[in-house]
Amino acid sequence: MKTNVIEKGKWERDLEVEVPAERINREMTSAMRRHQKRLEIPGFRKGKVPLKVIEKRFGPSIRHGVIEDLLPTLIHEASEQAGLVPAGSPRITAFDQPEGGGLTFTASIDIWPEVEVQGDESLEIEKVSHEVTDAEIDEQIEELRTRNASERSVERSLASGDVLIADLQRLDEEGNAVEGEKYDERYFQIGAEDAPSPEFEEALLGIAAGEERKVSFSYRSDLPNEELAGKLEHFLVTAREVRERVLPEVDDEFAKDVGPQFDSLQALRDHIRAQMVERWDYMSRQKLRSDVMESLLKANEIELPGALVGNYVESMRREREQKEQQQGSAQAHDHDHDHEGHDHEGHDHDHEGHDHDHEGHDHDHEGHDHDHNHEIKMSDEERQTAERRLKSYLIMENLRKKVNVEVSDEDFEQYLVTRALQMGMKPEELKRSPRAAELRRDLEEDKIFEHLEKAAKITDKAI
Repeated sequence: MKTNVIEKGKWERDLEVEVPAERINREMTSAMRRHQKRLEIPGFRKGKVPLKVIEKRFGPSIRHGVIEDLLPTLIHEASEQAGLVPAGSPRITAFDQPEGGGLTFTASIDIWPEVEVQGDESLEIEKVSHEVTDAEIDEQIEELRTRNASERSVERSLASGDVLIADLQRLDEEGNAVEGEKYDERYFQIGAEDAPSPEFEEALLGIAAGEERKVSFSYRSDLPNEELAGKLEHFLVTAREVRERVLPEVDDEFAKDVGPQFDSLQALRDHIRAQMVERWDYMSRQKLRSDVMESLLKANEIELPGALVGNYVESMRREREQKEQQQGSAQAHDHDHDHEGHDHEGHDHDHEGHDHDHEGHDHDHEGHDHDHNHEIKMSDEERQTAERRLKSYLIMENLRKKVNVEVSDEDFEQYLVTRALQMGMKPEELKRSPRAAELRRDLEEDKIFEHLEKAAKITDKAI
């Protein structure tokens, strides 16, 4: 192929491509042979229709399909040959099939911006630290006590902190039973912080086993489930059993019940302290890195091609839709207005991603008048998120070259062992997984940040 690059803007290039007839003819022959195997024409046996007959009768249609299928590959090969790395989907702006069977076309391409990072040698950042206290460990122990509480049936009325086992019958506004909406043996822990309706729980206080009580209540307005949030409900509640929760004594036996690895209460407390220290160290490192990137983003003005931002927004939307679908199938618990209501929505923590969606090539080689650079409508929040992630990626890629980080096999092996333990996997399994290449990049980024931190002016801040 012959290629020619014309600079149209700072990050926009026109890639002119001339494809020899031999390439097209070779693909045409392969396509016609595929048709030959399944083609049935009167006067010929199946699979025995001569190629010349196929070309005469179906040649234009087959050629159209061949070029349609081949064009993305041609653009990819031509881009590589011309040394261009598309930052979005190339757009066909000119197309011609001259006599002789060849092909010429022009693809408009936005390329990845080139960044020369400034300010990485003069960073001034704050590093937070925290000393874990005994009181904080006591809070964790209390949570463990609550989690390991036992229950026993009691012959008294319901009080806050108790457990109620009850049958529920939904009522309409007139107080009549709604057919098909009776729920037996439901479990309620009264006084839980995440209760979907404190009004419902307050209305049940004082109820005893065997007692019936009609209750009207509203769900909390801040429930993640928008269908239930703030909704008014009416139920007939029949108490089956009141249970008292009994917290265990905090001693060595309690520690052993929490986990067989703890032979004493002190061992459990030491473990909790170590975990909290590790968590604070991690949060401190993440904040430090976020502050470093924020400083570099402010110090480096980066102009992004519109197509690159648009493509990234589309990839974010697809990723969000996939997550929602996965959550939807995972959370397919019965939609019978679960009054235990523990509808804990997961939090999607959006890490400053250096994840890049190199989009596929969407080409219409006939549509000379079609503008494939359609404007993608996006919110300010989507645009800001996309731009921040893309700029962060470009900065890291430039630093990768500038700092010249090297990750030895020994370094990577040690890193894999650490990450495997954190992920509950065997190091060899992790090494063979598709994530291995990504983990090597993570380690490289760790080393880049270590390099930046050494050169930075860091102020300690205790919190």
